[in-house]
This record gives sequence, C-alpha cells and structure tokens, in this order.
Amino acid sequence: MAGMQQQLDFIGYIQRMLNEGEFVATYKFALLHAIADICVEHPLQQPDSELVITLDALVDKFILLYWHHAMPFAAGSDGDAALLKQNAGRQSKVISVLYKCQQNNIRNIRQLKQSIYWQPIYRATLATLKDGPLWRLQVLAKQPECFLYPHQDNGKFIKLNPGIAYSFRRFYDLVVYLAKNAWLQKIQSIKDNQKLLGAQSQLHEFLFGVDRNALNKARPVLIEIQRGLCFYCNKPLKDAISAEVDHFIPFARYSTDLGHNFVATHNNCNNSKRDYLAAQQHRDNWQEQNLHKFEKVLSTELAAYFYCDAEKSRAVSDWAYSVAQANGAKLWLSKDEFVITGSTQVTTAQLAPTKVKAANDAFTAAVSPDAVNINPLQLRYFPNIKIACGHFTTGDDSNVEYVNAPAGFGTLNPDKHFLARASGNSMNGGKHPILDGQLLLLELISPESAGSLQNCTVAIERQDESGDNQYLLRDVKKDANGQYHLIAKNPDFPVLIADESMLTFARLKAVVE
Repeated sequence: MAGMQQQLDFIGYIQRMLNEGEFVATYKFALLHAIADICVEHPLQQPDSELVITLDALVDKFILLYWHHAMPFAAGSDGDAALLKQNAGRQSKVISVLYKCQQNNIRNIRQLKQSIYWQPIYRATLATLKDGPLWRLQVLAKQPECFLYPHQDNGKFIKLNPGIAYSFRRFYDLVVYLAKNAWLQKIQSIKDNQKLLGAQSQLHEFLFGVDRNALNKARPVLIEIQRGLCFYCNKPLKDAISAEVDHFIPFARYSTDLGHNFVATHNNCNNSKRDYLAAQQHRDNWQEQNLHKFEKVLSTELAAYFYCDAEKSRAVSDWAYSVAQANGAKLWLSKDEFVITGSTQVTTAQLAPTKVKAANDAFTAAVSPDAVNINPLQLRYFPNIKIACGHFTTGDDSNVEYVNAPAGFGTLNPDKHFLARASGNSMNGGKHPILDGQLLLLELISPESAGSLQNCTVAIERQDESGDNQYLLRDVKKDANGQYHLIAKNPDFPVLIADESMLTFARLKAVVE
C-alpha cells in the first residue's frame, strides 16, 4: 500500500512541480489534470499497483479539456482574435483545429470523432503531447525527476510508478484544484489575453464550467425515467422547466459530464445537496436507476451530448465514496441532514457550501497542514444573505461562515471579498446568465472606492419599512441625464430607476459555481 511517506512525497512533488517547473504554455497543467482523471476512472487492483496509461487515452482527455477553451471568449468576435491563447507565442495548434471544428457545426466530442476532423486533431494533439509536456512535466529546476513515471519514449504509453495512481486517486481534489488554479493564472498572465479579459471575465466558468445547454438535453429524459418525481425526495416535480439536473457525483469533485451521472431534482433539493456526496441510500437508488434499469436508455438518448459509459460512471462513484469512507466524510441525506459514511445515524449540520472546500478535504484527512506548505485563504460566506435575482429579498449578516477562497479569480482580500448565493431568476439571461442558487463572489465597495459602475453588475441594499435589510443584483446603466438604471438580464423583469433609498454596497466579481 502507498504509505504515508509516499503520500507526503507525492504532495511535495506536485508542489515542487508547480513551483520549480517551467510553464511557457498550459499543456503541463492539462496533462496533470488528464492523468488525475484517468486514475480516477480506472479502478486499481492494489494500492501499490502500477498503471499503464495509453497516449490515446491522454489525447482523448486533452481534447476534452481544451474543447471549451477553443470557443470565442469575446462576444461578437470571431477568428483568432476572439480566442484565448494557451502560450505566449502563436496560437496553439490544438486550439486552432478545435476552433475550426466548432465553426463547422461540430458540437461535441462524439460528433468530432465521427467527423473528417478527428484524424487532424488527433495528430495535432498527439504531436503536442510528445513534443512537450509528456517528457517535460517532470523537469524540475532544469533537471528530470521522474517521480510519477519513467521517461521511456516508446511512443504508445506511460506507466505510473507503484503507488502513484493511488496517490492521484487519494488527492484528486487537491491535484485538480492546484492544476486549474495554475492554468488560470497562466492564461491571465499571457499579454495577448489581457485585452480580452476584464474584471468581470468569469474565466473559471468559461474554461471549466458546466455546459448548461447540454444539461437541458438530459432533463426530459431524466424526468421520464423518474416518472416525474424528484430523485432525492421522491415528490412530484412541478414541471419540466423548473426541474433541475444534478450531477450525482458532484461536478466540483469530478468535472467531466458523464451521461449516467445525472438525476432530475427539485431546485430546493439541488441547492441543499450542492457539492456533497449523497447518502448511501441515494447512491443505491442511483445505481439501480442509471446503471441497471435505464442504463441503455441513457446511453441511447444522451450519447449525442455526453460521454456515456456506465462502467466509467461506476468507477468514478466507487472512487468518490472510497475517499469519503477514508475521511469519515458527511454524506447528504436531505435538507440540513447528513449521515457519517458507513453509519445510519442522522445529524443536523450547517456545513460550508463552497465547491473549492473539497479541494483540501482528502489532503487534510491524511496529512497535517503543517507538513506541507498549504494555507488556503478564507473568505466570509453569508448563508442568510440572498442576493435577489428577482425582487428585493430580505436577509441579514447575523450568520457568517468561513470557507476556502475559490481559485482563478485573481488576488482576493478577505476584508473586501465575500460569498453569498443568488436567489431568483431575473438575471437568468444573456451570454452569462446568473442562476438561482449559484454562489457569487462579491467585492465590497464604498462611494470612495466604487469608481465608475457603468456596465457593472452590482449588489444593492435598502431597508424595508420594518428596518430589515433587503438585497438585489442588477446590471447598472447610466443614461444621458446621469440617472442610473438597474437592469435585469431577464427581459421579463422591469428596469428600476435608482433612488436615494438604494445603496450600492458590492460589485459582482464572478459567479463561482
């Protein structure tokens, strides 16, 4: 079994890799992410087993990871000028070919593999892997240190050293968190990208977020196989529009859309479960529904939009619950009710809801934080403040929790930045919709520090007749007369005229989830 010392060495090596490696492009971050994903998807026979990873498998993962990166970032633009660069020189060949595919109505990886473009993108990606990251990932301070796998250029596969695949599975959350954070920082540092990236860029969501258009394709299929009932509470769903699609294994834990990993839920159930693993009884029901009874239905109906492999979904589930078991994690049962892994005892808890918290869970259970140099920044989260995406919503700051700061949003200041959830659907529209229940990263402002609010999305505070605070989220536009208009992204909601009763207290920095 991979021992404690090897696990410590693994974490230390990943840290050294990110600190001492040379990163002229983003490919090494993608390779690290890809290896971690493959380790999760392939069950190990023994913890100290070696794992052979074919270059074909790495190519598939690379293309999947870079698929969204090849979409135009700048609205209303096309061609290379609208694409984020992955290095400081010419545009990546992988990005260029993927962009060409998307311009020819290739909408997902399955379509890509069936098209004439598959061989060109496969060859370009394979060449990129072989020419750079595969044999340079483990060069630290200009010297090769082959801790993960030997440098044997056989052209077909790499073989992870004994215990390394186990460590990737054990610390998957942390490895992916660090890889994505470094990836984002690299993209932000490239000079040609900076004119495309604004303060409200929501870069993390663009690069690594959920494809919500694709999720909409899964909703009617799930509602049908669930007979119109919420998967978790087993009560009728109001209608197809209000039903939500939940990643049973949370997207924050494993950020690849698998066709068998979806269930249809009530909004309240989904918001309550958030990024927690569900209790064993829910897991049993999910396996029975998605991996047995309706496995073929899901494969047939969703294969055009998602990767559909029931056994891979099962493997990811086994991995997630094995980590939870090792950590003694709490599993979500129902609203504010949890059970300890391996127990039937129900506890009531108010847990930190942010997805980035999972990045350190596996690590802290096995290793003291003092053993390695990890000290995540903590931000305030206000569960009782709902930033209304509708009409003004009453809330207060009497309850505050501290959660790990999300990655990829630049330098954050705990005195200025905080987290709260959106409520309602008035901002659900346009190119970057804000959905009910999403976690918002906000920056406190004052009349002295606000600057121009033109074209910003801001949180507005006012007091009702009883003196309670109310909150609202709106885009700000200033007319020719100097009057500020508060505009919803959803055109069904009327424009509000700002008045003296309204205080602009925070600027939206990003949607975290």
